Amino acid sequence: MLDVMRHHALFPMPPEVTQVILGGGSPIDLDGLRIQSHDEAWTFALNYGYDMSVPGQRARVVKIYEDAIDFLEGVVLEGTDLHVPNELRTLGDPLDLMVWASERPRTFSGRWACAILRVMHTLFHVDHNVNLRFLPEIQRQVFSRYDQFLVCEEGRWLLRGAYEVPLVAVERKENKDRVSMLLKMLHKPENVAETIYDQIGIRFVAEDRLGVLMVIRFLLDHHVLMPTHIKPSRSRNLMIDLEALAAWTETLPPLFQIQDLSPADRQELSSTLALKSGGIEQNPFSSKDYSAIQFTARTLIRLPGPGASALEALQERLRDLGHGGLTDLAGIPELIQEQEEFTFFFAHEVQVMEQSGFQSSRSGPASHSEYKQRQRDAARRRVLQGILQEEPC
Repeated sequence: MLDVMRHHALFPMPPEVTQVILGGGSPIDLDGLRIQSHDEAWTFALNYGYDMSVPGQRARVVKIYEDAIDFLEGVVLEGTDLHVPNELRTLGDPLDLMVWASERPRTFSGRWACAILRVMHTLFHVDHNVNLRFLPEIQRQVFSRYDQFLVCEEGRWLLRGAYEVPLVAVERKENKDRVSMLLKMLHKPENVAETIYDQIGIRFVAEDRLGVLMVIRFLLDHHVLMPTHIKPSRSRNLMIDLEALAAWTETLPPLFQIQDLSPADRQELSSTLALKSGGIEQNPFSSKDYSAIQFTARTLIRLPGPGASALEALQERLRDLGHGGLTDLAGIPELIQEQEEFTFFFAHEVQVMEQSGFQSSRSGPASHSEYKQRQRDAARRRVLQGILQEEPC
């Protein structure tokens, strides 16, 4: 062993150490791999999480490889004259990609192998996000908190509880599709699905800035939003001047009611409360014209344990076969009750906008389509390092 180490240079340290472990960078920004043979690629895959000698696991890697090619051609390369080279589109063994990505000096095939591996790595994280397996039930539990107070009367939305708050619109984001998640992850430094907080989201649109504050106050008063469950680093106020709000609040008479304001006074107040300078740092892909209050709330999700689902299915099957008495004899109802719940916090995004900002988000620089295009451009630059420009892959 000592003789082997004597001939193995430990220094200088490889980029995996300096850029990722010590430097805090993402592995998909590395300049390539250091895989010298097919056997070493097989060992790498095994420790990554896939045993290529197991047919089911090998088939999964092949499917991810094929999906990565489709994503590159259909999304990343759309609008360019570039295409994945034919020799990389029809590989018999995806492990060859790791050997090519390790070649020095960098080759044409090696650069494209890097691009495919970046997308494959990201896809593995998307497809192994355990929350997505339970997303329909998670959505139901998250949205039920809001649905109990949302009312639509004659085509107009309002929040109704101890008091009412009128709304211009309500929108929900029920889940991100796979392509959207890939795009989001490919431009995120962390590059892991667990850090995507807007897989589920809800947007409230109020008449003006005062209405925005009323929406937030309603959700707080009715305990739909719990301040204890807000993720501080994810709160963005791109709308309300907090100093102006505090100054106005100090002038309020006792027992003030919002109805005491005339339409002209309310319009003037809404202008006064407008944020004059940029607020906190924005999402780099959001337009400077985007105006909203946005935060991430967490909800405690409760799911039945996997044992409970299996026992319930067995109980139902026995009853269908006319052997319902066996369920009691075997104590299945009691066993179901004894199964421990599966509980965890799940984050969802809340946006509150005023009407004019909402309309501007439908077109122009602040529109969602423009936002997605900026994401796509950033993902293309990251994935195609060394292909778009002559630089290390």
